[in-house]
Amino acid sequence: MAWTVVVAFAISFITVFALIFGRYEIRLRRLRLIRDYVKTFPVIDLGEEGTSPSFEFVRSKYAADVRSNGERSTDERSDEPRSAEGIIREINDTISQTRFFLNRGDLRLLVAALPYMLVISAGFILAFSGFGCFETAATCLDGTTFNLLTVGGMKLSEQQASAELRQLAENVLTVAAITFVGAYLSSLRYLVQALAVFDLNGYTMIRQAAMIVISVLASATLYRALPDSSALQTVLSIERTTPIGELPALWILLGLAFGLLPGSVLQFILVKIGTQINWIKQSDNRFIDWTRVVPLDAIDGIDFFTRFRLEECGISDVQSLATYNPIMLHIETPYGIYQTVDWIAQAQLCCVVGLDRFLLLRQFNVRTIFDLERALKQNRKDETEADQKAIDAFDRIYASVLFAPTGPMKHVQEKSTAKFLIPDADGQIKEVDAKDFSIWALTTISETKEMSSRAIEHLMDWIGDDLHVRRLRRLWNEISGRLGQLSLELTPDHKIGAKPDAPTPAD
Repeated sequence: MAWTVVVAFAISFITVFALIFGRYEIRLRRLRLIRDYVKTFPVIDLGEEGTSPSFEFVRSKYAADVRSNGERSTDERSDEPRSAEGIIREINDTISQTRFFLNRGDLRLLVAALPYMLVISAGFILAFSGFGCFETAATCLDGTTFNLLTVGGMKLSEQQASAELRQLAENVLTVAAITFVGAYLSSLRYLVQALAVFDLNGYTMIRQAAMIVISVLASATLYRALPDSSALQTVLSIERTTPIGELPALWILLGLAFGLLPGSVLQFILVKIGTQINWIKQSDNRFIDWTRVVPLDAIDGIDFFTRFRLEECGISDVQSLATYNPIMLHIETPYGIYQTVDWIAQAQLCCVVGLDRFLLLRQFNVRTIFDLERALKQNRKDETEADQKAIDAFDRIYASVLFAPTGPMKHVQEKSTAKFLIPDADGQIKEVDAKDFSIWALTTISETKEMSSRAIEHLMDWIGDDLHVRRLRRLWNEISGRLGQLSLELTPDHKIGAKPDAPTPAD
């Protein structure tokens, strides 16, 4: 028993220490990446806008709980001009303070992790308590298993009590131990994912401790209610129909599943009860086939392994990728800033036009939200009449794609029995399906070429008027400005290596 306690506490200590030390190493590495980003790309606007908000969110995330000796309040620094060199000095100061392991933030995290350490220590003591009991099996578990949770409420004869009570108690504790193992593995997965995005904090540790306790106690209680496989499978009766025997294999699997999927045991109970009680509000699942999340594989350049890496950052679908900070994605993953900007721009286009139209637009050389914006909105001052006609023609082409009826549009209308209302030739209102409505809508905005072009540009105005698109657009413009004029087009062969033209003398 002594070795069991030692091993259990060693596992809990190593788990928490590794997480805190990993957090320390991740902070150092990413602060250095942020410093290199400042050296390479602009984060300071010399005008009135100041530092890029996207960058400030990233920097504050890794420096918020590190208190520098020379740190000053915001009011004291508000009158000082911001510069890239100043930001680099601040980052270097944060790195120097972070070099001391177990700073104030780490110490607070360690204190918050104490409940988690105690819970997993108790869980491993329970899981390992069978070791050393083979020689004294009659007494090694006496006094620890006979309690209200494990055997309370049983009514057996004196001849049955000794054997069946002991078997029931061991089965309950076995289910609890198996559930704990699953819950511990699930907590490790959750904590490592939080570590990857630098979201490991006191609340995270306390939450995982609570989820382990809830899963273990709920599964043990559920086994007491449904100890045999037949009652569990039917979930129709909780009356004991067979003597207590060995633990069914189904309960071993269920105990592990209840631990690996936190909260699943409670959801299991609620679902079973909800089918019998009509006053519990049910979900409307009529449109579940047409409201599914768009997988990351739809984005050009993301394969299975890349998707797995992005899921560690909490990016599980296209919508979450579209709203992610591109600088933060670059810092927290091994992918370059240009790659992250391209993925997010693709995801934003997919979110606003839908997967069907997104894939269609890709066939017309429009991959990102900015490709569509550039295709529909041109503001060149030197445009000729022929240029304007060509641009208007492309506006009508892309309008036909954006107004195309899609599969979800058709099936949602059929499932809901709702109809679109449009005026007919006589001015009467009639009901039409998705295809006829799309044709009417495109015809309505195409009375003249000028009207069609202006209408589709108006559509682009509200498509691009989104905070996430604005943030990405600003970063796009900042990087484009840093790349300079040489990035706009290839240098002609006859100008390669030529000296720049001499300045024209002033009159």
